Amino acid sequence: MDRVSTPGAVRRLLAVLALAAIATHSAPALRAEKAPWVRQEVSRLLNEGTAALNRGDYARAVEALRRCASLHLNSFHAHYYLGLALVGERRYAEAIEALGIALDLDPSHPGANVAIGNAWLKRGDVDEAFAAFHRALELRADYPPALDGIARAYEARAEDDKATETYRRILARDKGYAEAYTHLGDLLLRKGRVSEAVALLSEAVKIRPDFAEGLDRLAAAYARIGFFDEAIATIERAIALEPLSAAHLATLGSVQLEAGLLAAAEKSLSRALELDPGFPEAREGAAELARRRGDYAAALAAVEAALADPRVDARSRRRLEAMRSVLEREWRDVERLEPRVAAGEAAPEELRALAAVYARRGVFARAAALEEDSRPEGQARETLAYYLLRAGRFREAHTLYAELASGALRADLHVNDGVSLARLGDTRGAAEAFRWALALDPKQLRAKLYLANALLRLGQKDEAVALYKFYLLEAPAGATAERVRRVLLQVAPEALADIPPPAFPVETGPQGGP
Repeated sequence: MDRVSTPGAVRRLLAVLALAAIATHSAPALRAEKAPWVRQEVSRLLNEGTAALNRGDYARAVEALRRCASLHLNSFHAHYYLGLALVGERRYAEAIEALGIALDLDPSHPGANVAIGNAWLKRGDVDEAFAAFHRALELRADYPPALDGIARAYEARAEDDKATETYRRILARDKGYAEAYTHLGDLLLRKGRVSEAVALLSEAVKIRPDFAEGLDRLAAAYARIGFFDEAIATIERAIALEPLSAAHLATLGSVQLEAGLLAAAEKSLSRALELDPGFPEAREGAAELARRRGDYAAALAAVEAALADPRVDARSRRRLEAMRSVLEREWRDVERLEPRVAAGEAAPEELRALAAVYARRGVFARAAALEEDSRPEGQARETLAYYLLRAGRFREAHTLYAELASGALRADLHVNDGVSLARLGDTRGAAEAFRWALALDPKQLRAKLYLANALLRLGQKDEAVALYKFYLLEAPAGATAERVRRVLLQVAPEALADIPPPAFPVETGPQGGP
């Protein structure tokens, strides 16, 4: 079929005619292809638009580049950069139209094929995205941005193994392509392989220190392992590089939420929404903030506002819909149980159910009080001990855990008792509790780790380092393993020479096709 007769090409032809009408209306006395003023204006608008695009000011870029395209209908660069700016604005349908015109003008441009593939992927049309990325590969074999797009498309299909293999293919051929390190690191972070993720993301920003996306995702990885100071410092570097990015401010808000800094998180998320009122991650953060404060109406309103935005991408939509279901269920439980608790009519199981809701929101003081009121027995007493520990009521948690541990040959109860004692500042008592746990279960990794922490505080460095090394050999991946690596890096870096580094999956040599 002739290219012009396809529906997409017809729409693009109509778009060109519309732009021609705008140009005619704007300058009826000028012939755009010859007038010196028009040529100067086209050059000025193109420079202005690309400069705005590079600094992340997408709205200004769209305005300038759209005017540029209306004056120079056959300018590939005007339509191409307009498409990129529209992707930045999350106006994916319009971006596809602009990039389609660019490709009509230059079908052999691999970057434009990748760009339109990215727009299709954001819209959730994975098949169209795959087709665009493969067209780019046909134009330039092993083109890293095209392979990276294919890997992200595999992720969209939940085919993580294929995605990982494709990222590996990129890095085997181009170890300087920071985007592949970043996207693979983000995939591994999502799968809980935190040590590998941190290694990859650190490599990305080592290759490109000014790579804001890599810094953003590295900050998220640091937050996962509880290194909140490092996370905040890292995301602030990304914000300094791209101050107009709502994404980085939303990540800062998310990190601050995880750190329990609710007031700071509210300010960061508000700043993100000032830049982009519909930004889904910022709306999601605002919803979580409202949820933690018990304002379910505001939480659901934030989610609904994000879902009502036609620009929301497919992945964010799925995540927001799942969050909406959780919020609706939790709100129903609270509305049903709170009046019964207030009236003194709640049964023990209802008190415990409401306590669980508060615990999920991180309000452990309220959770512990409700659990106490339920007069817990059996397993519920362990739940109460945990809530007391998380609520900072360490003396009561120790008393209860010590009582529970004395009546059961369970290492985990001694471990939790040791944690309570450590929080009380009784490091020797904590170390003794951890040794009791290991006497019951010599393979208890948490006991070994916490004993190492206690011994390090007591100045028994050699035994502590030996236990840290044992932990890393037994459990080399995950957030805790990464924290242990960083402790060893500070107190005994030479010990890491005997520990294999995080084995992130990058190989050399030829790989199979995507």
